[in-house]
Amino acid sequence: MLLSDQLWVWISFNALLVILLFLDLVVLGRARTVSMREAVLGTIFWTAVAFAVNGAIFFFGSKAEGTDFLTAYIVERALSIDNLFVFLVIFTYFGVPEQYKMRALLWGIVGALVARAVFITAGVAVINAFQPIVYVLGAFLIYTAYKLATSGDSEVDPDKNIALRLARKYFRVSDDYDGQKMLTRIRGGALAMTPMLLVVIVLATTDVVFAVDSIPSVLAITTDGFIVWSSNAMAVLGMRPLFFVLAGAVAHFRYLQYGLAAVLGFVGFKMISEEFIHIETILSLGVIVAALAVSMLASWVLPGGDEDEAEEPGDPGEPNEAEG
Repeated sequence: MLLSDQLWVWISFNALLVILLFLDLVVLGRARTVSMREAVLGTIFWTAVAFAVNGAIFFFGSKAEGTDFLTAYIVERALSIDNLFVFLVIFTYFGVPEQYKMRALLWGIVGALVARAVFITAGVAVINAFQPIVYVLGAFLIYTAYKLATSGDSEVDPDKNIALRLARKYFRVSDDYDGQKMLTRIRGGALAMTPMLLVVIVLATTDVVFAVDSIPSVLAITTDGFIVWSSNAMAVLGMRPLFFVLAGAVAHFRYLQYGLAAVLGFVGFKMISEEFIHIETILSLGVIVAALAVSMLASWVLPGGDEDEAEEPGDPGEPNEAEG
């Protein structure tokens, strides 16, 4: 019997997820500046938790389920890196104080989990009801891969976020942060949204956009609802400390977008061709890991181009300046 067919598996995993979210929100999420050492240790911790879950799936489930989880987790973790780069742009745009980034990220993680839960439920249901939809999703992933590979250094402009524009148009917005509060009182006692709430709104709507890309990628690997959900949840939980690691090493990932494009293109091809060419999950895992490893190695070894030499640490356009 598959793990997804066993009620106790769903209850146990989601109970664990609630405990981990409580740990992240209440215990680890207090306002403070996060050091690189803490970020690295946090990344190691959440990765270890994910591998512990993977071990449990291998033990209580099957080798196939365990391998599917591992492959899906690696894909989601890789795609979350692109997500975090966008978060970095958003934080720089809003001038989020260093000590408040922790809490903003936590709300972003909650939003990501909600968005993925909705898309997973809908995605699995649609595929089961109408199998040809996989060709549409596969084509969408290949198109996304092309856009990612040819986008260059184009940046996300939070001003174009529809939810943010509506919030500014129809509600009062304070110019200043009021600690970690979402709402505050301005002159005259009127209630207004704080910049922190605007950050959370943009993060949440950005999560929806990224869920549209990431969920089809995992559905190309497996349509098992429990594997899709658990791998996504574990990847999302590890985003917070990974953000602070990337913020301190953003310049070293120049070619990562090409590795991510290769991953998206491969899983899109796998989704379209599955009926004619069956690609074993273990082979898919090897291709995905190789694509990411090559792009990261290239980022370290190959020269970065004239733009890297032209940028100075004090340049206002340099994301690292906002990260300290």
